[in-house]
Amino acid sequence: MTYLIDGYNLIYKFPHLEELMLQDNLTEARKELLDILKTFARLTGKHIRVVFDGQKNLEIPIKSEKVANIDVYYSLHYSADFLIKEFIRKDIQPRNTTVVTSDKDIIEFVSRFKTRTMKSEDFANFINQTIEDYTAAQTPEKEENPSLSSEEIEYWEKLFLKRKK
Repeated sequence: MTYLIDGYNLIYKFPHLEELMLQDNLTEARKELLDILKTFARLTGKHIRVVFDGQKNLEIPIKSEKVANIDVYYSLHYSADFLIKEFIRKDIQPRNTTVVTSDKDIIEFVSRFKTRTMKSEDFANFINQTIEDYTAAQTPEKEENPSLSSEEIEYWEKLFLKRKK
């Protein structure tokens, strides 16, 4: 299964990334979103393609790049919406793709191809929950080096001394 993500649409669903965007720090917001998606992809094993509007760098027109296991596309002179629609239109098996966007026009278009959709806010929540569940599963239930209070030590000493008698 592949997630095809409307990049800037998803960025605004993470409050700390939205703040970066409002500070006009697009590069850092994109980088942090890709870091989040790398973690998600590693945990789920899902293939991810992200489409961003415009260019990554105004001096160097990069059309696409691979960031870890994520395919990243820049729309250059087109809109990200156009590229997402083209990916789905040309996809041999569009049913195996989930388009992540809250853009109603894209959702309406891809639904004609029986492509699954997920709103960006729902996907952001899904990512956060997936990472949170993984982190919770990695946290040991017991403390590695538990410490006892003097009252607890006294209680256990009395208990063991009674058994010896």
